[in-house]
Formats: sequence, structure tokens, C-alpha cells
Amino acid sequence: MKSPFNIHPPKNWQDFETLCLKLWGEIWNIPHEIDFNSDNAQGQHGVDIYGPVNGGKDYNGIQCKNKKLNLIDGSPNRISIKDIQEEIEKAKLFKPDLNKLVIATSLPKDQKIEEYVRTQSLQNVELGLFTIQICFWDFFERKLSEFPNVYNWYVKNEDFHQVKSISVLFPNGQNEISCFPKFQKTIKKYRIKKEMDSGADDLDLSLSFNELLEKYKLDLNTSKPGFKKFNDMFAKIDMSRNPLMPKIKWEQYCWLKLQITNTGAAVIEDYKIELEFEGDFIRVGAEKGHFIYNPKYVNTVREYSNSDDSLIILPKNRTLVQADYFTTGNFYIKPKIGEGSVIKMNWKIISRDFTDSGFLTIIIEPKFHQIVTIENTDSTLDEKDEVSYQVIERTGVQQIGYVDYYDKESDYNFE
Repeated sequence: MKSPFNIHPPKNWQDFETLCLKLWGEIWNIPHEIDFNSDNAQGQHGVDIYGPVNGGKDYNGIQCKNKKLNLIDGSPNRISIKDIQEEIEKAKLFKPDLNKLVIATSLPKDQKIEEYVRTQSLQNVELGLFTIQICFWDFFERKLSEFPNVYNWYVKNEDFHQVKSISVLFPNGQNEISCFPKFQKTIKKYRIKKEMDSGADDLDLSLSFNELLEKYKLDLNTSKPGFKKFNDMFAKIDMSRNPLMPKIKWEQYCWLKLQITNTGAAVIEDYKIELEFEGDFIRVGAEKGHFIYNPKYVNTVREYSNSDDSLIILPKNRTLVQADYFTTGNFYIKPKIGEGSVIKMNWKIISRDFTDSGFLTIIIEPKFHQIVTIENTDSTLDEKDEVSYQVIERTGVQQIGYVDYYDKESDYNFE
């Protein structure tokens, strides 16, 4: 059975009305009594489908609104409050009086319209009139799987009419990819305190110069042998590892691209693709051009100003012909420090007359450069190891638009 979340709205209003008749016939348990309302010179009084409920004592009605997802200019199509109110007023003329009016539409959810319908339904009840319910396409996606006969009929019907399809994959052609961000794993060992003369070889060179002096109680004016060992060791430190050099955080992102392919038999026009990420991470973002070095760069992947877990793809060419494809610009996931996770990336394409959805999987598998430090303790009871994870700090200088690191990535051992 296909996933209900990949069901497309019908291509024409006739199929949509037939779907509504079959689905609500099952929901109201009147598969043989529900029927289309005949049209006449006076119209249908806001009811396309009707059926007897409550043992034949009442009648429910359905008004069907099969609409294209987008207008010609590419903007989202909407059902308006005016549309709703007009259908409510017309339904008041249906005879016998309705018990309930369902407004069924193939459009996505609209919070403002839902709120308006709920308010009007309460007002109707206070006046002794019918209740009102609006059902957007997500209602069909959820409900169809509950009724196998209707589901199987519609999936077969959909496959017959569906001529548009799209593939959203990683550039490797797969729907799953692994990322390997790099972090530092610090093991802090608490051990019995040693004399400086015998323990100078255990100096923790990840500390700054002043921290070394404080930790080992060293005096720059001292002539103790221990300080000579320290001084000799310090002199041998490579410039890139010199504790006196400034440290800059080496931020780790999981950089990604997508390949979008028209796998159907028709052109896809005026489209965009929404990305929503689920899982354990800090945030997602998109590459931006630098105002000096690359001011004209425009990424096809954009960030939302109010979201850390969503992106949108706006292709330069809003028309994608059959078998053609394009690769998006760079975008990233910022993972949590030192934590592996599995992230689900939900995608949804919205075009003039076609929508589809699916998901891809990103597996975060961090790698670690291990640092061991020694802390003095006065008792064997306090000897222990503590493990923590950090962003790696590398020696370097912050330049305009980039960091000039003095060391090399190959200087680190990642496991």
C-alpha cells in the first residue's frame, strides 16, 4: 500500500466529487444512500452531495471545492471567507433543512478559514441551524487509509491520471546520506600529584602560557630544573600549536545539496520546494554570498527569518521540463556538539497544478580528536577520568570573510 502522505488531489472536479461521495459514504456509514444532488435552474443550494443520517431522520450535505494549488502568477490559491459565507447562505435553502454541511476542498490547510468556519458553526447552532465543517486535503490524506475500499479505488484512479512526478535525492542518487562533523573529545584524568621535577614531561600543552604557569606553580624568574624542562619543551612547540597564539573555533556544519529531477510526463511550472527538518540538531541554514568577495551570489536555497528548522528552494528557472534536473545551492545542518543523530528532512513541492511530498534521511556520525589532560589530586580516592566534548579551537587569524588557520587538518587524528 502506498503511503497516504503521497496521495495527490484529483486532476478534475468530477473525480473530486466522486471521491467525496465515496469517502463520506463510508464515514457516515451510508455507502448506498449517499448521492449527488441534481442541478437545476435554481442551482444546488450549496450542496453537491447529500445523504440521510441518524437513521434517516436528518440529512448531511457536502459542498466540493476542487481548486488548483497555485494561481497563474505562481501565488498560492486560497479559499476565501467570502466563498465560505456564500456556500453557507446557499445551504440554508436546501430542503429538508441540513443537519450538517461539509465544505471539502483539495487545498492545503488554512488556519484563518478553519477559525472562521468554527465560529460560524457555533452561531448556526445557536440559531438552530446546521453545523459546518471544512476539510482540507490533509483530511483526505489521513482518512483515506482508514477505508481500504475507497483508498484502493482512489489510488488506482490517481495512477491513471497522474502524469506529473518529481524526484528529490542527494547528488549521490540516494535518499540517505551520512555526515561526519569533527569535534574534540577531552579526557581529563585526575591523578595523584607529582613533583614538577619528575613530571615535567606530562605538561598539558593544550593550556595557554599563563594557565601553564598557574597550573604547575612556575615562576618565570625561577632557576629550578623543572622550569628548564618546561622552557625547553615550550621552545620546541610548532608555531601552529603555540599556546600563546590566538584560538579560533572551528565550526562544524554538515553541508548538503539536493538534485531535483522531473521524472513525470509533463512540465512542472511555477514551483517551489519546502524543506522541514526533524531531529536533534541546533539549526539549519543556507550558504550566502559575501558582500565583498561574492556580492552577486544568489542561492536557490533560502532561509526563513523566523525558523531554525525550515528552508525553501526557489529555483532560478521556475519551469522544469520532462527528464530535466537541477542541483540546488549549498545548505547546512549545524549538529549538536559531539552527538550523533538521525535527522529526517521532509520535502514538499508546490506548483501551479501539482504537489507531492516525501522525505530524506541525514545520519550524523561525529568524529573526534582526542585530548588527554592531567589534573592533580591528593588522594587515590579522587582519581578518575572525565570525558567532555568541545568544538575544536585552532590557531589562526580571522580575516575578512574567512579564517586563516596556521595548522593543518591533517595535524589532527580523528576516530
